[in-house]
Amino acid sequence: MQFEKVTLDQLIYANYNPRKALKPGDSEFEKIRRSIEEFGYVDPIIVNKDYTIIGGHQRATVLKALGYHEVDVVIVEVDKLKEKALNIALNKISGEWQMDKLKELLLELESQIDLGITGFDDDEFKQLLASMDTKQAVDDDFDVEAALEEIEEPKAKRGDVFILGPHRVMCGDSTVPEDVEKLMNGRIADLIVTDPPYNVNYENKIDYHKMFKNDV
Repeated sequence: MQFEKVTLDQLIYANYNPRKALKPGDSEFEKIRRSIEEFGYVDPIIVNKDYTIIGGHQRATVLKALGYHEVDVVIVEVDKLKEKALNIALNKISGEWQMDKLKELLLELESQIDLGITGFDDDEFKQLLASMDTKQAVDDDFDVEAALEEIEEPKAKRGDVFILGPHRVMCGDSTVPEDVEKLMNGRIADLIVTDPPYNVNYENKIDYHKMFKNDV
């Protein structure tokens, strides 16, 4: 095995490669593109001695689209039968996630960078969290009233943002654009639940919840 710098035009795409050919706009294409743009070319293409690509067809396609001309490749010397077997192995064999560590790592990164550069899009991230959320809520006999009585002064201050797993909760004002921008952290809401006045004849039993002007 050796490293060699070659032009992308020297590389031969294996016509037997079982991976789907990519084009700009494809989800996988865009993930690879974003990864290369963010981190550079850090995962060398693997080729046989005649420059037939064994592993890295998709990377080669994206690199060409990004304007790369020369790249470093890993060259191996195997016969054509083993070449095909290695092609499948490189596409098939992958490590198994330690799901708790993966979740912890993604949650740490989620509030600081765009997870798209990791290869996980928003939907995949949400599905991953949902698939791992198998614990059932258990009543721990927590006395809310007693806890409230112990509070002398609220710890939360205006502008504080609390990270609760994949969720963000803010002590702020939803009518203030700056508060909303801070809470959303560059994300766009999928759903908004509000509770505006509905012009109904209803008076809350709690004294400090007064009727709105348009209640009838």
